[in-house]
Amino acid sequence: MFSDKTKKYRLADSREAFLHDFPATNELAKNFPFGEVLFVKKEKEIYAFINKCPHQGQKMQGCTIENERVMCPVHNYKFSTETGRGHGLYLDFYPLEENEDGFFLCRTYFSWFGE
Repeated sequence: MFSDKTKKYRLADSREAFLHDFPATNELAKNFPFGEVLFVKKEKEIYAFINKCPHQGQKMQGCTIENERVMCPVHNYKFSTETGRGHGLYLDFYPLEENEDGFFLCRTYFSWFGE
């Protein structure tokens, strides 16, 4: 039997601390055990998604975000910032969470071993 699992990766002490180190480009790439994640700051929002377009595996750095869509900088494929869906493909987005222990990236995966 398998089940959903969520793992949290600590990014900083707080959302403000994470934003403090953000570069002027409003993009920050960080490596995790499951791949490289691109963080994009747009106004007051921070988006986190895999830094690899599902179309041809190109980096998403240099992307644009408009009208709740992120657009790949190479071939202009667009993906929903809510669902990750676009052009018959799926871009993995990751929710961000802040609590008293810090600011976290959350990744849900499936486990064959249940709880």
